[in-house]
Amino acid sequence: MTHIIVATHGKFSEEIVNSAAMVYGEDENCHVVTFLPGEGGEHLVEKYNAIIATLPADEPVLFLVDLFGGSPYNAASRVASGRDNTDIVTGISLPMLLEVLDAKDGASLPELVETAKEVGVAAIKSFREPVEAKAPTAPKPASQPATAPASNDNTPREGNMNISLLRIDSRLIHGQVATSWAKAVKCEAIFAVSDDVAQDPLRRDLLLQVAPPHLKSYVIPVEKAIKVYHNPKYAGKNILWLVTNPADILRLIDGGVKIDKVNVGGMTHREGNKMLSQAVAVGPADVEAFKQLLAKGVDLSLQQVASSKKEQLTLEKLNEIQF
Repeated sequence: MTHIIVATHGKFSEEIVNSAAMVYGEDENCHVVTFLPGEGGEHLVEKYNAIIATLPADEPVLFLVDLFGGSPYNAASRVASGRDNTDIVTGISLPMLLEVLDAKDGASLPELVETAKEVGVAAIKSFREPVEAKAPTAPKPASQPATAPASNDNTPREGNMNISLLRIDSRLIHGQVATSWAKAVKCEAIFAVSDDVAQDPLRRDLLLQVAPPHLKSYVIPVEKAIKVYHNPKYAGKNILWLVTNPADILRLIDGGVKIDKVNVGGMTHREGNKMLSQAVAVGPADVEAFKQLLAKGVDLSLQQVASSKKEQLTLEKLNEIQF
């Protein structure tokens, strides 16, 4: 396993690791080093060596630093020059850090370095000039409306698609979904199911722009999602479904969509709502919908990212909420 040391000028290193934890979850093998006013290179070397001293001998270490030639880089160079299995990548960004954290357990140090360098460049986008898809498996350009997926396989099938994860998330497609959940459930496509967003071209196109480039992604209304679910062309395909509220899940069930489990990931706070967890705020209508789902035998769990622990959402917990 490669250990990650994030080192920057000021407290940027602390905050970018905190931001990564919001998307990926906390990682005990990601270490933070700050470089504060009044400190020098020797202080950084001491901090680096103190961290490395706690690690298993000879395990790889990758430094992610901000500036080439800056003090965090120069001090890391002094450490890396006297240690095997150690490298440094400059220009740390949140996309770079997330990809490195996700890949570090199964990749060698040279592979991680290449991943960091590639993502550091590829993650730079312009809203006015979105990168157009080059591969046939990439999502449609954001300027085109999202429709139900087309199947290239016309072989007759029986049954329905497999919902690899049904997640309630007010933001629908975003970093946690693209970085954590899509990889964890190994889905073939993403359905963002929302009447409101499907009818709003700007919101729809923004979601499609941030979708993982290797996955087909669609923003469709509830009724369209029900029709696609029952289309035998998509039987057996693994699809990640995203909705914004539990009431839409009840509509899906009423439409014949088989739902056994729901991941309650994130619901935005609004005035008058109560917090179910750090990331989930509910109103009276949400609580009632959750109770109806429980009555139908649906398993509900609170879990923000794939690496965090599940917490069951029970009737007792819902009954504790007072408005």
